[in-house]
Amino acid sequence: MRPPISNDDVEELEFPAPEPRAVAERILAWAQDPHPDDEVSPRELLTRAGEQLELADDVEGALAVYRRAVDTDGDVVLDPRTHLVTLHLKRDERDDALAQDRELRRSKPHSSANYEYMGEVWAEHGDLRRALGWYTRGILRHEQGPPFPDDDLAMLCLGRWQVREELGHHPDDYDLIGIGMRARLDRAQDELGRR
Repeated sequence: MRPPISNDDVEELEFPAPEPRAVAERILAWAQDPHPDDEVSPRELLTRAGEQLELADDVEGALAVYRRAVDTDGDVVLDPRTHLVTLHLKRDERDDALAQDRELRRSKPHSSANYEYMGEVWAEHGDLRRALGWYTRGILRHEQGPPFPDDDLAMLCLGRWQVREELGHHPDDYDLIGIGMRARLDRAQDELGRR
């Protein structure tokens, strides 16, 4: 049995990743031979291997690995179905993207990253109604508990406000949180520019 791996082990392998296919193969090998003391679940490893295959422009390989990840147990930062939605949209397979979107929505993800990512994906593809739905769902998930960290909530509110602003809405209380986060990000960017 191989030694246990940590998040740091995976990140050191990924960044910088001069050869994403080789990185994907290494991560896949870890996923296929899990250690009980691994910090990273097989589902997370498969998802990250899929990301590396995408970087290597192996869309078919990435789709196959993401589908395996969907059927694998374990915690994951970004649900592999989010990646499936993105790839299906890139390939103009809207019905398949919507099917994955429905499955993900029904699963009520626990991580704010899923709601934020899906909001961004649909906004980028011009479906503002669906984007707004994802941001709002994430805020409702926060309200139902357990709550997300303050910055995660603020990023959801910012994404929601950007969509609502584009749709011509007036800001509500959640939008004000997002507007505050945008101001914080702008200040941080200004400070970096002055260094």
